[in-house]
Amino acid sequence: MAKPFIIPFLLVVNSAYAQTNTYLKPGDTLKYSPQSDKSVWISVQSSDANLALALFMDGKKVKDQDDSRGIKSVERLYFTPEKGKIYELKIWAKSYLEKSKPAKVTITESKNVQVLKDQLSAGQFVEDLHTFRSIREKANSGLYVYRAKKQIDSIYQQAEKEAENCKNIFDFYKVIAKVTGFEGSCHNYTDLPNHASYYMTQKPEYLPVTLTNIDGRLLQDSKEVVVPLGAEVLSVNGIPAKEMINRFSQYYFSDGFSMPYRETAGFERGMIDKFYMEFGTHKNYEISYRWNGKINNVSLPGISLESFRKLQDSRHSLSFDKKLMAEKYSFNKEGEGIYRLSVRGFDFATGKEDPAYTRFSAFLDQMINTLEQEKVKNLIVDLRGNTGGTGALYEKVFSYLTQRPFRDSHYAYTKFNEVPLDEKLVIISLFLSNGVKDKYGLNTYLKQLYPKQIQDKYYWTDDKNPLILPNQKTFKGQLYLLVDQRVASAASHLASLIKSYTNAVVIGKETVGGYYEHNGHLPLVYELPNTGIQTGFSIVHVIQDAQNLPDQHKGQGIIPHIEVHQTDQEFLDQTDVYLKKVLELQKERI
Repeated sequence: MAKPFIIPFLLVVNSAYAQTNTYLKPGDTLKYSPQSDKSVWISVQSSDANLALALFMDGKKVKDQDDSRGIKSVERLYFTPEKGKIYELKIWAKSYLEKSKPAKVTITESKNVQVLKDQLSAGQFVEDLHTFRSIREKANSGLYVYRAKKQIDSIYQQAEKEAENCKNIFDFYKVIAKVTGFEGSCHNYTDLPNHASYYMTQKPEYLPVTLTNIDGRLLQDSKEVVVPLGAEVLSVNGIPAKEMINRFSQYYFSDGFSMPYRETAGFERGMIDKFYMEFGTHKNYEISYRWNGKINNVSLPGISLESFRKLQDSRHSLSFDKKLMAEKYSFNKEGEGIYRLSVRGFDFATGKEDPAYTRFSAFLDQMINTLEQEKVKNLIVDLRGNTGGTGALYEKVFSYLTQRPFRDSHYAYTKFNEVPLDEKLVIISLFLSNGVKDKYGLNTYLKQLYPKQIQDKYYWTDDKNPLILPNQKTFKGQLYLLVDQRVASAASHLASLIKSYTNAVVIGKETVGGYYEHNGHLPLVYELPNTGIQTGFSIVHVIQDAQNLPDQHKGQGIIPHIEVHQTDQEFLDQTDVYLKKVLELQKERI
């Protein structure tokens, strides 16, 4: 990696406090010293690369930021300096178009920032829709897994009519988000080039409460606001809760037809941006809610975006989630004769050669020794919140839970082993971290993994899908598997194996990841030429090593044997209803 260098300072009269232009090569890092001693907005932009930044104070990192994903996107950071402190901003390219050369970077310090506006015609939106479809048809092996060609044709016909009437980038984003979700893959990705808040008003017109979806009911999730914590919000500005849930769900994607994640994710992740894209900002909010059996109505003024961010970041439900996700993996005793293995992600190691994989293996060895020495008969495997990661890690876990050999998949394939439409391909950070800097390196990689062509499909090599043997010591007692709507990718793959081939009682919510199959392994991202919207998907269709079960149908996530629900009081008390259900079942079995 080339050495970072200091950016020179250039004053621009009237338009900004400071502005500079320089060039950034892939792999380089820029260093910039903020010039202002007052609070300012620092904006960083390039027409050639998607940038990320980190702010350091006296050598210590105080903030990471990668709000926007498009190649021509902007990163905005509100900088408030403290006297006597030394600040430094580091800037690097997270991704760039395959054809890109060194990226020109502009850094501006200014008192205020403008709302971003797009100047696009209906014809440009339609052109991007055509490009979008061409990308999916040529590169996405999951396009026709859950939908027939006639269905895909129909939704694109409707999308084209809608694109012709689009007034702005939000309108068009809604059109292609709907199409993206229709395909049925939790690895699908379509997003605006800039963070949605950059396009929206800076006036105090944002929702003065936060919401969470608990079993189809929207509960007020903030303390110290007029509407009581835990009150059921029935409508906002006349829009019923059910309609808000349905309209939010179009922005989030699942394998097949699974809905629990799509219906809850927006209230956890999308209140900052997608709520306002869908419902707009308002000077006043008319809120109808139920509290203590009575329906109440209140009119509240909008608040600033920064105030809403603080509400969202301090919401009641988040404290339980932070506690749940505090450790990547752990092993704890939950009562007499019962332990819990919790794994919150499989992204902490890149493969078997990673030292983190070795440490995890030693951790699992210690776990199985404890279970054997104490003659434990009950084990909880808790995968809640686990969105996946490295396949070798989930395979390692299952080797301690099964007595039968297994494989990652029956088979896996992609539609190509040379990247199509490479002029629109985005070289993402995953490729860069593995030394792949262009389409040629990617094509070489694909030909190694998927060399065998059979009827226009390129199959995974056998040596990449070996038979995996059980560990020498395996758990043979009663398993309980905890899953929620966030369980995806490698985690849902593990959950499908556990449900399929062990005695596990599955407790929780239907997962976002599929039981029988999914698209995974390797993501590609493309950028649409006019809007700069990025769209991506995992290119490998995987048929998982899971047996047919009567309660598992094509297009479903892992369906729990026992679905859990949370009462209003349990929400207020932050009761772990999943663990509570396991302990109740264990008592019944004694």
